[in-house]
Amino acid sequence: MVVFGLISLAWATYLFCIQILDPFNFAGARRIRYNPKKEILIPRRGAIMDAKGNLLVSSVSFYQVDIDRGAIQMWAKRKNLNPEQAFKTVAEIISAHTATSSEAILQRLNKGDKNSSIQISNKISEAELDKIIRDFKAKDVPGLSHNFASMKRIYSKDILAARVLGSVREVSDGYDMATDSKSLYKLSGICGIESTYDKLLSGNYGWREIVLDANRQRVPYPDLHEKKPENGQNVWLTIDANIQEIVENALYEGLEKYSATNAGAVVMDPNTGRILAMAGVSKDDKADDPGMVRVKSNIPVSFMFEPGSTMKPLTMLPALEQKLVRPNELIPCGRYQTGRRVISDTHFYGDLTPRDIIVKSSNVGIARIAERIGSVKLYEKFISLGFGQKTALNMTGESSGIFAKLQNWDGYTLHSIAFGQAISLTALQLATAYSVIANGGKLMKPIIVDSYRDDKGRVIEQFEPTVMRNVSTSAATDTMRSYIQGVVDEGTARHIKMDYIRLGGKTGTAQKNVIGTHGYSSGKYNSVFVGMFPIEDPQMVIVVFYDEPAYGYHYGSTSSAPTFKKIVENILFMPDCQILPYNDRLMKTSLSMPKLTGMSLYQAEIALNRYGFLYKVEGSDSASVVIDQFPKEGVSVDRNHPITLKIGSQASHKTRVFDTGTMPNLIGLSLREAMKRASKEGVAVKINGSGIVRSQSVLPGSRIIKGSHCVLEAWL
Repeated sequence: MVVFGLISLAWATYLFCIQILDPFNFAGARRIRYNPKKEILIPRRGAIMDAKGNLLVSSVSFYQVDIDRGAIQMWAKRKNLNPEQAFKTVAEIISAHTATSSEAILQRLNKGDKNSSIQISNKISEAELDKIIRDFKAKDVPGLSHNFASMKRIYSKDILAARVLGSVREVSDGYDMATDSKSLYKLSGICGIESTYDKLLSGNYGWREIVLDANRQRVPYPDLHEKKPENGQNVWLTIDANIQEIVENALYEGLEKYSATNAGAVVMDPNTGRILAMAGVSKDDKADDPGMVRVKSNIPVSFMFEPGSTMKPLTMLPALEQKLVRPNELIPCGRYQTGRRVISDTHFYGDLTPRDIIVKSSNVGIARIAERIGSVKLYEKFISLGFGQKTALNMTGESSGIFAKLQNWDGYTLHSIAFGQAISLTALQLATAYSVIANGGKLMKPIIVDSYRDDKGRVIEQFEPTVMRNVSTSAATDTMRSYIQGVVDEGTARHIKMDYIRLGGKTGTAQKNVIGTHGYSSGKYNSVFVGMFPIEDPQMVIVVFYDEPAYGYHYGSTSSAPTFKKIVENILFMPDCQILPYNDRLMKTSLSMPKLTGMSLYQAEIALNRYGFLYKVEGSDSASVVIDQFPKEGVSVDRNHPITLKIGSQASHKTRVFDTGTMPNLIGLSLREAMKRASKEGVAVKINGSGIVRSQSVLPGSRIIKGSHCVLEAWL
C-alpha cells in the first residue's frame, strides 16, 4: 500500500508539473496546432406585414448538418455498440425531426470512408435543428456539427400582391478562406418592396471567434469575442390584405370577362396618401410559377397609358379656380375646328354648361376651356399635380410618365392634353392627382410603408401623412366633386350608381399610341375609370384600368367602371369597414320580397319591374299564373339578386292559356337590334339610357308570354 501510494503521488506530481508548470512548453506546441477562426453570423431578413399586422412575407433559415463518423465509432466502442447500431441511432434521431427517411440517412453514413465527416443535409430548418441538437445531447451522442447554409423567403398569401412585394435572390462571394464559410451570404431584393427597402430588411452581419484543433473540431477556449447579428427590420405596409384581395379578384375576373392583356388598380386614402391596395395583373399570372410573377413589373407604378377623358376634370380645375367659366355659362360643343384640326364629340350636344361638359365628356367643350386657361397655366397646373415626374413613393421600377416640356408643345398639344392625349402617366400618378379633388386641394405624398418595427413589435420609425403642396382651392374641388358625381348620377357612368352611397368618378377611353410614332392604333385601347366615395367626404380614391380589352369593352364605362363598382361593393361589405356600417348597407340594399303567388304573370312582372328586380320565369306549360316563387314572400333580398318565378295551372280555378316563348339574350346589342329581337318574340321593352344594352330585367332563357315587359339598361 505504501509503495502504491508513493507511485500514485509521484504520478500526480508529474502530471501537475506537466499540465500546470509546463517545463517543456507543451502549451505553446498545442497552441500551434490550434486554428483560430472567425465565424460569420447571418442576420435574419425582416418580415413584411400588412397594415393590420397580417404576415405577408417572412424568412426561414436552413442549416447544413454534418456527422463526424470517427467520433461516432469511438462512442460506439465506449458504449459496447456495433458501428451499425450507432449509425442507426444517429439516423433515427435525424429522421424523427426531418422529412428525410432513416434509410436515406443510413445510406449516407455508410458511404465512403467511415472515419470521415459527411454531410447529411443542407436543408434543415432552424426548428428541426433545435430538436436534433436536443436529442443528441439527451442521448449523449457526439459527432454532430452544423452551419448556416441558406435562407428562403416565405410568401404567406401566395401570389397576393406578388408584384408589389417583389422577390429576392441569393448573393454570396463564394468560399472565404479566412472564415472558412460563405461569409457574405445574403438575400438581396431585386424588385418591389424587397428591393426598395432591401437595406432595412437585410440587417447587419455578426461574428464570433472560434478555435479548431488539428482535427478541425471546435475547442472550448476562454475569452472569445462575439458580435451578435442585427436582424433586418420588419416593414409594416399601409396595404390592407383584405382590400388587396378584393381588388385582385375583381381584376382577374375582369381580365377574363373583357379579354384584356393587363389590368391595374390603386386604392388610396386621399386624406393621408396611404395606399390601401396596389394591384397589377396579367392574364397569365395564375398559370405562371409564383416566383416568376413576383419578378414581373409592378403595373400601377411602371405601366404608362394615356388617361383619355379622365384628364377633363383636372383640366377644368384651374378654370374653376381662376373663375374662367361661370356655372350656368353655355359653351358651344359638338364640333370645333382650330386651324387645320377638327375636334368632335361622339354626339352633337349643342351648347353645354361646364358641369355637362364633364358629365357628357365633351372633347370640344374641354378644348375650348383649355384655350381660356392657356398653355402656360395648364402646364404649371399639371406639373404641380405631379405629372411628368416620379411620385415621392420611390418604388423600384417606378416610371415618371411622359409629359412634354412647355417649349416642346406644338399647335395641337394644348387641346390634346386637355382631353387626355399627348400625355402618358401611371395609375399611381392619376390616383395621387384625383386625391387633390377628394381632399380639398392638397397634394399628399403617397405612402406605402406605415412603419419599421423590430422583432418585438416596437416601432423604430413611423411615417406620418405629408402635404407636399397645396394645388387647388376647396371651393374649386367642391365644385368639381359635384361635377363628377353627375357623371355617375346621370352621365357616362350612370349604370354604376348605388342607392346606398353616393359616388363620383370619370370614365376614360384612349387609343394606344403606336410606339415610335405620333399616330394611334386603330384597334387597341386602354379603358380607365377614376372614382371616389362617399362623394360628400371621400375616404377612398380608386383608379382601375384595362390594357387592350376586347372591342365593346374598350370604353371606360363598359369595363373599368363596372370593376370599380364591384370593388366598392366588396369593400363596403367588409365587416370592419367604417365608411358605411354593414347593417346600414344591408337595410338600404335589401327589399322585402312581395307575395307573387296567385298573381298572373303580367301582374307579377309589373311588381318586379317597379322595384327593379332581375327575374327569370320557369314553367312546363303555357299557363300564366305564378304558383311558386324564390325567394319566398317576406324574405329580405338584394334587388340585384335574380328572382325565379314558377308558372303553372291552379286547380282552384280555370286559368287562361297564353302562347309562350323564351327570352332572348339582348346584352351587347345596339338598342335598335335589341328592340328588333324583342319585338320578334313579342316582348315589350322599356329603355333606360342609350348606346349598347348592358342589362335586361328578364334574364335570358326565361319563359315569357306574348306582351311580357322587359326593362333594358343601355350605355356607351
